[in-house]
Amino acid sequence: MRGLGLDAESSSYEHASQGFLVGLINRVLFRNGGALSRVLRGNTRLLGDKKPGKRPTPLPLNSAPAIGTAPSLLSGFNSFLDHEHKPADDVSGLAQSAEEFDAMLRNTPASVVAEVLMERREEYNEYLRKLEAERKAVVRRLNEVDERILAAAGERADIERRIAGMEADCSGSEVAPACDQAQATVEDVSDDDVEQDDVPRLRRLEQVFQGHYSAITALDYDAVAGLIASGSVDTQVRVWDDSGACRYVINGHGDVVRGVQFYERFLLTAANDRRIRMWDLSLMDSVQPRDGSGTTPPVTPTICRRVPPVELCCETTFTGHGDAVTCFQALGGTLVSGSADRTIREWDVATGALRQTIDLTWACKGASARGPVSLARGTDAGDGGFVGALQFYECALATGTSDGAVRLWDLRTGQAHRTMVGHAQAVTSLQFDDRAIVTGSLDGTAQLWDLRTGRVLQRLVFAAPVTSIQLKRRGAYAAECWIASDTTLTHYRADAMQRVAYAADYGLTGQRQQPSAVVSRIRCLGDTLISGDCDGIVKLWNI
Repeated sequence: MRGLGLDAESSSYEHASQGFLVGLINRVLFRNGGALSRVLRGNTRLLGDKKPGKRPTPLPLNSAPAIGTAPSLLSGFNSFLDHEHKPADDVSGLAQSAEEFDAMLRNTPASVVAEVLMERREEYNEYLRKLEAERKAVVRRLNEVDERILAAAGERADIERRIAGMEADCSGSEVAPACDQAQATVEDVSDDDVEQDDVPRLRRLEQVFQGHYSAITALDYDAVAGLIASGSVDTQVRVWDDSGACRYVINGHGDVVRGVQFYERFLLTAANDRRIRMWDLSLMDSVQPRDGSGTTPPVTPTICRRVPPVELCCETTFTGHGDAVTCFQALGGTLVSGSADRTIREWDVATGALRQTIDLTWACKGASARGPVSLARGTDAGDGGFVGALQFYECALATGTSDGAVRLWDLRTGQAHRTMVGHAQAVTSLQFDDRAIVTGSLDGTAQLWDLRTGRVLQRLVFAAPVTSIQLKRRGAYAAECWIASDTTLTHYRADAMQRVAYAADYGLTGQRQQPSAVVSRIRCLGDTLISGDCDGIVKLWNI
């Protein structure tokens, strides 16, 4: 029994000692920072690495410092607001809305808000100063490139003149046939059966349209339908097909027609009678006289008053201008018109509703100091006017006015953001692309402007007013255009500074018309050029 008691007491003592040792080992090995804990946490020192790496301290989830910059007061302010007003475990709404930010600002001391906003203002000021310095550097660089381009173009033109002189010198030598062939490809652009003189002619006159009895004031061409529209001082609008036949005659205006434009199945016309009208060409055939009898199809009996048949084809009439509509353009559902009432109006083509009115009176206050101002309606032949020409694309609008200035507008705000002064008299026509704008004026000059800097790149001087100008090929410093002045059609290439004037006085038989008439309007589309003169004759050229 004693032996049994000793054995039980010894066994209890051994169990107690074993529990004590196990607890001591656990406290040593598994206490915070113990050896085993460091092994489990990935400390590399116990693995034999003599240069342990320091574990990076994790960044707060709501902090996003800019790379390469010190944290600003605004970032610290945002972090402070997040900690104050968000739970620690909520990281889903890091990008706050304007309402949430305003709500947090209401619970923030005004002094802290003012300090944050002032610092933000200084950051933007510094950023704007850097951008302005970069812009000036780019402009200087562009000016240098422009000068080099112009110098290179001049040198190339000089080389071409030398080559032409050498070809002329070798005309009497043994290689005369080769020289004659080269000369023909460069300069001979006339018909083979017509006697040459000092003025070159266009290569081919396709068609002549005769029907107006006064000066042509507006032209347009629909290449898909093969139709040509012309407006005149005689108040008529005529639609021709490419065979020379007059399809429709529209007597819908009571004054000089100032503009025509094909738009989908419609024809838009504007005149000095203050109106812009949109005609449905698909209905024109139904109101034309039958078999030359002079009668028209019967109209609805409910119409009590006499209405001219062509009026049934008028889809919309845009009324609102207080004086003559001198120019307009329709594009992409928007119509922009300029008037002698010193306003520009923007319309909705589909509904005829007026969207906005831009008053040009304030923009032309200094017109008298820059040069003479012509009549608001322009000349008797329909040239110029207070708003002599305009063109727009999307929200960009360019206008030429009677003070000789070219202005660039933003249609979204109705404000002019640049005024370019260069002409001494009213602007009669203009066209632009994404890099340059070409303008013609009553002062007898045509000018090529750089849209980026607003300065004149090239200037052409004529002996008579420039009545119309059209871009043929568009591109940076490669603008190719046709210019109408007096009795000539001038072809000009800006990249080579090459200018050739053609006489527009041929008839279909190759005989010259006497006397030749002043070219009043031109319209260029691809390889087709349409010209109208002061005798009311429209010509279709293949260029």
